[in-house]
Amino acid sequence: MSFGIYKMGQGYWVRVLSAVGVGLLGLAAAAWGWGQGGAVRLPPKSYTYQVVGIDGNLAPGATVDLLVPNRETGVLESVGTGVVEDYRAGSFGTGSIEVGTFSSTDTRDAAIDAEGIRIDPGFNAAVGGSGASVTSNPIFPPIYLQAGIAAALLILTAFGVFWFVGFGRKPVDFLVATDGEMKKVHWTTAREVRGSTIVVIVAAFMIAGILYGIDQIFASIFRMIGVLEA
Repeated sequence: MSFGIYKMGQGYWVRVLSAVGVGLLGLAAAAWGWGQGGAVRLPPKSYTYQVVGIDGNLAPGATVDLLVPNRETGVLESVGTGVVEDYRAGSFGTGSIEVGTFSSTDTRDAAIDAEGIRIDPGFNAAVGGSGASVTSNPIFPPIYLQAGIAAALLILTAFGVFWFVGFGRKPVDFLVATDGEMKKVHWTTAREVRGSTIVVIVAAFMIAGILYGIDQIFASIFRMIGVLEA
């Protein structure tokens, strides 16, 4: 089976303009896919905690306990562990800790609920501070997903355009036949369009003037007989 252009050179402009139209639809679909990809919540690979009250030292690779309050006593207790992927100390006992590779010992989501981080002994900090205390880090940047969706839609559009205007026998035969019928159409010349436009404008003003005159005549008559107040 040949993958060349079917009936090359026939129905040129109809095929070109059809390809442009389908291509614009494909671009619109790609833009839509880009936006939808940005709205997808990807699974997190780690969480970044803003911490305060830091006591001790911490290094990447360390295993830390994630602490949440006990539902009955309110005392912080460990509900899981995680591995420190990044640690940045700030000023006045604040900082940020990125933790991944979780091992939860509780049915609650320890990564989200954690209110404290601890290595016993050696390090202790409370989750909190200004802004969001816990932020998730997706398994890969969302822009990769957006670009992948947009690229897939553009590739599908390209194949669709090629099949519709170049390879598919039925659609190409239809476009070629359409081009033949279009050549039989009598297209109005620019002079005829200008003349018709002038006639329409003049007629519209004439009708408006006539209606205005009739309205004034009836208004005068009605005022004379007292139907309308002067």
